[in-house]
Amino acid sequence: MQQANLVQAFLSHIPIDGVEFEHNDFVQIVSGVHSGKFGSLVGVIELLPEPEFIVELENGFDVEVFQSELKAVIT
Repeated sequence: MQQANLVQAFLSHIPIDGVEFEHNDFVQIVSGVHSGKFGSLVGVIELLPEPEFIVELENGFDVEVFQSELKAVIT
């Protein structure tokens, strides 16, 4: 999938193979540099080797995080 199509599909909540989350999902980062922080998914960057997202943290900063480093938070 081309980058522009990937981004549009994610923003439109269209299912993407291998992607477990949707735009604006509230997540906790469970591993990596930002472990323990919470935020919302605002973008998808890549699908391979695994989906990588832009997470807007609660403090307003954006970080890039792999899908395996995330856990959905039920609100």
